[in-house]
Amino acid sequence: MEHIVIIGGGGTGAAIAHDLVLRGFKVTLFERGELLSGTTGRHHGLLHSGARYAVHDPSAARECIQENKILRQIAPEAIEPNDGLFVALDDADLAYKPEFLDNCQACGIKTREISAQRAIALEPELNPGLKSAVQVPDATMDAWRLPLHFFASASANGARIKKFCEVVGFYQSKSAVTGIRVFDHQTHREYDVQGDLFINAAGAWAGKIGALAGIELSILPGPGVMVAVNARLTNMVINRLHKADEGDIIVPQRHLTILGTSIWLTDDPDLVALPREHEQKMIELCARLVPGVKKTKIHSTWYAIRP
Repeated sequence: MEHIVIIGGGGTGAAIAHDLVLRGFKVTLFERGELLSGTTGRHHGLLHSGARYAVHDPSAARECIQENKILRQIAPEAIEPNDGLFVALDDADLAYKPEFLDNCQACGIKTREISAQRAIALEPELNPGLKSAVQVPDATMDAWRLPLHFFASASANGARIKKFCEVVGFYQSKSAVTGIRVFDHQTHREYDVQGDLFINAAGAWAGKIGALAGIELSILPGPGVMVAVNARLTNMVINRLHKADEGDIIVPQRHLTILGTSIWLTDDPDLVALPREHEQKMIELCARLVPGVKKTKIHSTWYAIRP
């Protein structure tokens, strides 16, 4: 039986482990910290319909809507199927709408144009000056529960999940990776693991893992700040109807509202400081969509790092 080694214990690694054990492979996954302690445990929980990417990255948009449909079927208890609204606030947003609708259709993403009055009836906290809206099949997912389903399924089917185990080196023979060196942070021991195939599922840390094997990956970590305010201001996901930018997503999560996100680039995902000015920036930008965020108490502010 072929042994496949997965490096990275986030949502991607979890889903890959789940998939591979169902295909009959021997699977071992290594995560240097606690499971989901990287990007997966920090994101805003938006299950994209793909509409956000339909204009500038249609291939990603198609993947999003395919995954959206699958996840609604196999893990409904981790998903709130609340849909989303892309709202136009000015003439530039309105001018963007025809291209947006055409590209959504080409990517297989269902859309429904609704009037400003209907949008405000659905979501009374929206900016009363909005000009138009488009409804899409966005959803809210539980950023922890969803991948934990995959870990549980993978483990039940025989995958070995090794947390607090950091990959610190690779062994190669004839230009192929044959094994890894692992440091166990709990026992403070190092040991070797042999494998037939090695999957780099480290996300924003993928470049650092690649470098250990002498592989240069053109990946830059992109941190982004999110702000949670202490009220559920909308029931649907709210997006600005324009080219994806900072501070143009609002995601309801239980009794909170998540505002996001900013972005900057860094060379090392382990050396990032949270810029405090980004908190106010997210509030100001998201208040254009839902003015009430300015009057709502901040619950927490944090960053996640995207690859």
